[in-house]
Amino acid sequence: MQTQEIKYSNKTLDSARKTGDAIADKTVKVLFESGFNPLSNEAYNELIFNHQPIPEEFPENLKEYFKEIKSFQIDEKLAEKGSEFYVEHASAIMLCLGMLSLPYCYAAAEGAKVLSFSKRIYEQPEKRLTETAEFVFDVCSPEAFTPQGKGYISVAKVRLMHAAIRYHLLNSDKWSDELGTPINQEDMAGTNLSFSLIAIRGLRKLGYTISAEQSQNYICYWNMIGEMLGVNKEWLPESNQDAFILEQKIKNRNFHNSEEGEMLAINLQGYIKKQPLPFSFPSETMMAYLLGEDICEMIGLPYDNLKVDLISNIKNLNALRNVFPTNHQKEFRNLKKQFGDRNSQNVPFRFLTSLDV
Repeated sequence: MQTQEIKYSNKTLDSARKTGDAIADKTVKVLFESGFNPLSNEAYNELIFNHQPIPEEFPENLKEYFKEIKSFQIDEKLAEKGSEFYVEHASAIMLCLGMLSLPYCYAAAEGAKVLSFSKRIYEQPEKRLTETAEFVFDVCSPEAFTPQGKGYISVAKVRLMHAAIRYHLLNSDKWSDELGTPINQEDMAGTNLSFSLIAIRGLRKLGYTISAEQSQNYICYWNMIGEMLGVNKEWLPESNQDAFILEQKIKNRNFHNSEEGEMLAINLQGYIKKQPLPFSFPSETMMAYLLGEDICEMIGLPYDNLKVDLISNIKNLNALRNVFPTNHQKEFRNLKKQFGDRNSQNVPFRFLTSLDV
């Protein structure tokens, strides 16, 4: 049996940094070279639900791409467990998304550099947060991979968006070969862990008791989503221990201070400060508490030990957990109104035709 040090060796992770997503990259290359622009294609933008047929007007390679995504075999028991966990903790998970998962990713300096090249993502944090929240809702809802759900289509479009960013950067003078491949396998694996392992960590910090079995089920559920998004199976750890080891390895290799990470974090925090939140603590203190001192230092966010300690005592943790609704189905319905009931004019992760949008 391989030891984890061998399984997640620096040599294999170095190779992962040079590897993108062959299926999506090939699809995007053909689309751009043929002049097909999904952004301005009405049929592409109106394709939202799994039950919708793949438009006949699509180029053949795009049809085949969507067919391949929609043919992915879902583990129904795993999907049921994953969506049940999401519904039970949806409000807290969404809070962790904006105040933990996204800013956590900004500490990965080269990943933050990729984000900074897209003006739309870089300068509009509300778009970034809303789009990511809609995607999480699409793939975690109980109906996500049923005909009436949006999971397959959302996955397919996000995967193409990642490939479009890779294409533009690799064909520009803004990217250096020494940085590896933009949105590479190591970065995608780390991002996937930010939606599973890091979200679990955030829930526990908010005072929730999450069992080892629940944690592993949710990590495996996101592994299934990650595989559909183009992450190679070797970077999808199936146990809590493996997930922790891989997360630490990626963090040690890639997390450090960067100007891009700081700007992304500051913009995101500025947006969150303006939003109504379900607790009385200042949003910057809550973000510092969830992220921890090391990550805050890497992304240039203030960390006040005294203020963080006030949140972290057990009395405040219990009070904090109580601000989230206990009627999970009702709260989920409210979230569905916010993130799930959108039309074709509000499609998340629209296809990028250049780095200037």
